[in-house]
Amino acid sequence: MRKTAFIITIILLSLGICIYFFSTNHTAESISISERLAAVKDYKYYLDKGNETIGKEMAKVDLVIVEPIEMQQHYIDQAQSNGTLVYGYINAMEADKWNSELYNQLLEEDFYRDDHGEKMYFSEWDSYLVDITSAHYQELLLEEIKTQIVQKGLDGVFLDTVGNINSFLPEKEQHAQNKAMLSFIKEIKQQYNGLSIAQNWGFQTLADYTAPYVDFIMWEDFTYGVVGKDEWSLDMMKQLVHIREKFGTQVMTIGFNDEVKSRALAEKYDFKFFFSPAGSYYNTWQ
Repeated sequence: MRKTAFIITIILLSLGICIYFFSTNHTAESISISERLAAVKDYKYYLDKGNETIGKEMAKVDLVIVEPIEMQQHYIDQAQSNGTLVYGYINAMEADKWNSELYNQLLEEDFYRDDHGEKMYFSEWDSYLVDITSAHYQELLLEEIKTQIVQKGLDGVFLDTVGNINSFLPEKEQHAQNKAMLSFIKEIKQQYNGLSIAQNWGFQTLADYTAPYVDFIMWEDFTYGVVGKDEWSLDMMKQLVHIREKFGTQVMTIGFNDEVKSRALAEKYDFKFFFSPAGSYYNTWQ
């Protein structure tokens, strides 16, 4: 009788443990990417290789954007196992010459050319503006996302330079490029099981085209002295709040100077904030 009671007790305990772990895992899995992004307090933007110290720091923040070609897989895995969201950097509107494996696959039709047939070169980054309307370029970029983001198990893709469309292209060409960007983002979602997507800049692109599909947008140089009293910036902050309320798109800001005032301004609008005293140079852990 005692043996039977003992066995029953063991069974009940085992069942309870199984239910507990199932419940815990189920709860974790049921938290959507939108909810996790909304809960982000600290995040980092870092585009170089990792080391033991950086790996440990990555595991302490809520979200980190990395260069997946450079960042070692075990540091990515380590951070994710500790609950950190990891997004991988992909340059959407520029072809970086340093990424030779991708660059060497480009065709002439993939580069943007102005009315004089000239390419647009960015000497600071050693890159060329691309034409997102090119079907071939989109195919290359989708394969890059598959290799560098999906197959490495990252939580999402961070599309850099989306803002180039409105910043550098003639107004008459922007609609076609924005429409192509929207089509490209939809294709990412379709091909890669709803992969989380973020974009850098491109506020009007977000507002008019991509907001339903973008989980967060980044605002670089969100520095009080630059945006604190500028009418366009203040209007854009209100617009981003409206987009967030409608689509859940979070706003990640980066301040380059005046950390206290810049952070306070970001917090006023419930934007996430990261201070980068090195400016737009993200190859050191800050």
